[in-house]
Amino acid sequence: MAFGADRPRDQPRARAEPCQVSGLGRYGPSPHTGRTRAPGPEVPAHLRVSRRPPAGSPAGPPLRSPPRPCPALLPRAPFRRRLVRVIRAVAFDIGETLVRDDRYWAGWADWLGVPRHTMAALVGAVVGQGRDSGDALRLLRPGIDIGAEYRAREAAGRGEHLDESDLHPDVRPALTALREAGFRVVVAGNQTARAGQLLRALDLPADAVATSEEWGVAKPSAGFYARVTELADAAPQEIVYVGDHPVNDVAPAKAYGLRVAHLRRGPWGHLWAGTPETEPADWHLDSLHDLRGLITS
Repeated sequence: MAFGADRPRDQPRARAEPCQVSGLGRYGPSPHTGRTRAPGPEVPAHLRVSRRPPAGSPAGPPLRSPPRPCPALLPRAPFRRRLVRVIRAVAFDIGETLVRDDRYWAGWADWLGVPRHTMAALVGAVVGQGRDSGDALRLLRPGIDIGAEYRAREAAGRGEHLDESDLHPDVRPALTALREAGFRVVVAGNQTARAGQLLRALDLPADAVATSEEWGVAKPSAGFYARVTELADAAPQEIVYVGDHPVNDVAPAKAYGLRVAHLRRGPWGHLWAGTPETEPADWHLDSLHDLRGLITS
C-alpha cells in the first residue's frame, strides 16, 4: 500500500505533540513509524546554550539585524545647485584707496593762503557731516568757483602732482599679486583727467586706468559703474570694487551688482568702518594685502 493511503485525503496530517514522559526526547511516538526518539546524552549544565533569555531578564538583541530599506525607496532631499561665484576682475577707487590725499589738500591750502591744519580740519568736519569734501573749500571762500580756481592753479604751475611717494605702501605689491593670480586689475575713481594722466605715468601694475572726468560721469551714478564693468571686461557679479567711501563706493557698487570690499583707510574709511553704511560690503579690509586671500578662498 502506498505511503499515507490509509489516511483520507481531506484529513489533515496530525502534528506530533511534545512528549510528556521524561527521557523520551522532545517528541513522542512518530505517527508514521510508531517509534520514539531515543534520548540523547545528558549535556552538562555549564555547556548548555539557552535560545531565549531567562524569565524576568531583558530581552537580548535580535539574532538578525532588521532589514535595511531599499535606497531607491528612501525620500530624497531636493536637488540644489551649488552656485560658485567666480571673480575675474578687481577695480580700485583712487583717492585714499591707492593714493594719499595729503598733497592734494595741502596744495589747496597753500593756494588759498590758509594753514594746512585748518584745511585738514575742515575736510574732516564736512566728511563727518556726510557732505562733499569740496565744501571745505566753500567754507574757506564762500562763492568759490572750484573749477575756475583749479584751472588757475594749473596755469600757474601749481596744479596737481603725483609721484611714487603719494602711493600707499601696499599698492604695488597688492596689485602685482592680483595680476599674478590671474585677475584683471583696473583703476577707476572720481578724479580729474590730469590725475588719470599722472597715474598712468606711474606705470601701476594695472591693466587700465580711467577717471570720472575722462568718462564724463562720476560716482555714485550707475553710469559710472556701467563704465567700470566695461573697463573690467567682466559681468558685474564677477567684479570686486575696492573703495573707502560708503556713499560713493559701497552702496552704488552693490546696487549695480558688483561685489564690494570696503577699505578702512583715510578719513572716510575710518569714520564709517563697522557702521550700517558699510555693512553691505562683501569684505572689510585693513590693508590691500588682505584682498587676494579673501577673494580666492
